[in-house]
Amino acid sequence: MTELETSADAFAITVEGESMLPDFAPGDRVVIDPAVKPQPGDFVVVKLEAETEATFRKYRLRARDATGQDIIDLVPLNDDYPVVTMDSSNPGRIIGTLVEHRRYRKR
Repeated sequence: MTELETSADAFAITVEGESMLPDFAPGDRVVIDPAVKPQPGDFVVVKLEAETEATFRKYRLRARDATGQDIIDLVPLNDDYPVVTMDSSNPGRIIGTLVEHRRYRKR
């Protein structure tokens, strides 16, 4: 088995809530690397300016606006939660991209 190569700034977080079910359950650990630029379909941690906490979602680049700024949909995997759009009217920043997922199984 090879060891995962990440940047020195990579970090792990614990998934909270049910918005990313069924693939990511509460308590799962995900490793996020700020040095990895997301591609459509990747999973990212995003901090929206209007929110107090960061969120973990699927990245979908929808378009670019007239000023060239990306319009990004932040897609939950659980259909019971809304898609949030990050754009000039709802600004934010991508903190990093998922590079590893760990699920702990209880006995």
